[in-house]
Amino acid sequence: MSSGRRIVFTRDATGLVREISLMDAVAITFSFVIAGGIMFLSVQSLSPGYFPGANLPLSYVGGLLLMLPIAVVYAVLARAMPRSGGDYVYISRILGPGWGFIASWGSWIITMFTIGVLCFQAVSFISLFTMYYGLWTWDLGLLGWSIQLTDPIWGVIFGIALIFFFSVVLMASMRGSLWLIRVLFILPLLAGLATIWVLATHSPLDMIWAWNTIFGWEGQSLFGIPLGAYGDLFRLAYQNWWWLFSLRASFNGLSDTLGAVIVSMFAFSGYMSLTYIGGEVRDTRRTFFYVMVIGLFFIFLFYVGILYPLQANYGPFITAYNYLIYMKSSNLLYWWLWGSQLNQGNLQYWVQYGAWLYLGKLPAPIPASVPLFAAPLAGLSWLGLFIIVGGTLWLVNYIMPGLLTTSRYIFAWSFDRLMPTRLSKLSERSNTPVNAIAVSMAISMVGVALSYWSALQQALNIIFLGVIVIALTIIAGLRFYARRRDLAERTYYPRIGRVPVLGICGVLAFIALVPLFLAALSTFNLGSLIIALIVYIVGAAIYFTMKRRNKKAGVDIETIFKEIPPE
Repeated sequence: MSSGRRIVFTRDATGLVREISLMDAVAITFSFVIAGGIMFLSVQSLSPGYFPGANLPLSYVGGLLLMLPIAVVYAVLARAMPRSGGDYVYISRILGPGWGFIASWGSWIITMFTIGVLCFQAVSFISLFTMYYGLWTWDLGLLGWSIQLTDPIWGVIFGIALIFFFSVVLMASMRGSLWLIRVLFILPLLAGLATIWVLATHSPLDMIWAWNTIFGWEGQSLFGIPLGAYGDLFRLAYQNWWWLFSLRASFNGLSDTLGAVIVSMFAFSGYMSLTYIGGEVRDTRRTFFYVMVIGLFFIFLFYVGILYPLQANYGPFITAYNYLIYMKSSNLLYWWLWGSQLNQGNLQYWVQYGAWLYLGKLPAPIPASVPLFAAPLAGLSWLGLFIIVGGTLWLVNYIMPGLLTTSRYIFAWSFDRLMPTRLSKLSERSNTPVNAIAVSMAISMVGVALSYWSALQQALNIIFLGVIVIALTIIAGLRFYARRRDLAERTYYPRIGRVPVLGICGVLAFIALVPLFLAALSTFNLGSLIIALIVYIVGAAIYFTMKRRNKKAGVDIETIFKEIPPE
């Protein structure tokens, strides 16, 4: 036991530099938020078994309204306690260290796993890009590779390579990392604006022409007018009872629209990522509110700018496409791609020829996504390729902020002595927590490898693990003044009249969490329960082990969690 000066934090200052500007904060947060929730899940939510009758723009309005009070709670707490670790710091200082560590541990795990899932989704876009470029250049080798890339092993290879590269950049220089994050945000943003322009300036008839230009004009016709692959898709869908499914979905519009709000809430989530690096944000008075609250409105406009023209003009086509994929019959999309109308004038022929010549295997159906439906409207051109690249980058640009924020979780735990202290050590050359980044890199790579098994993806209940930490953060906001009046009075505790902002928004935020709680419970199964228990049991074991070790070493653990970590 130490008999001299009390042992508290790892050191007297974190050593982290506040160099994240408003522009950097926008790039980090928007890259974290805009990913699979809009590129994939938005259109895939129209599949059977989900919400095929949903009005997606209205669903995203609902998602925005529900997410706003939660964003305000996070923004207020971030300004009051602008330190690395975000919700871990808020919960541990207000509700207690055990709650803070175990809840943030679950959040850390799901972020790691999400990186792996997005790497797999990004590979499908790379496959689509390769197919487009191969068709544009008449390169059969590229067409063959576009099919080869549908093998899940490429998701593992691609993901591990990206994680390693981004981790090395983060270790080498924070300034260089921020520059790369900005570039990876601006490029897909420009591609997203191009996507909105292409969707808004074309009609459903244009989609017939565009789709058949890519996938072939031979096939179905109407009154002698060729409908090509576009018509073949509807023909196959109708032959497999899609019309009955579509009729049923038309009567469930309201309930499906409300159900798709869950998807939209997922698409808006991630704005709290900025709080995890709060100790490096330059202007803490304005940045959190501007980016996390006002920024949600800009993200909403971006989402609706894509979804409104997409569903208004191509809704039935998207639902038919999703229906065929959902049916999983070897005679559906495969037959559409490989149908009896093959000739050298359409893509089916060249995909078939390239696939058999170079690989000897059938192509897997291309997953429904925004770029899949938008890129044909730009034709076989650099703009079509740019739209696909933009979709890819919206998934890839999540990885670097993901590694950045999760490494700050580790840094914060270590600084509070809930992890080995060497994990909060900064590199003398780059002034970055190299050891913490290395741990995030290693666990993310494991997450990518585990994502190879889709059954594990389905078992890990991301919604449940995410809701727990959000709920505890809301409770911390509601109890801030009552439990830590000393911190509230000397930090930041805004009121409207005599009513605290955290009280108003905290109640609204809890109401907003109800749909997410219900969604989490509805997706629970034995596998989900076992994995959730394992995650939290491991977190609890780490916490109590470190607590006992600190007590033996004479660490004043009570003092640590009575104070905000030093700058």
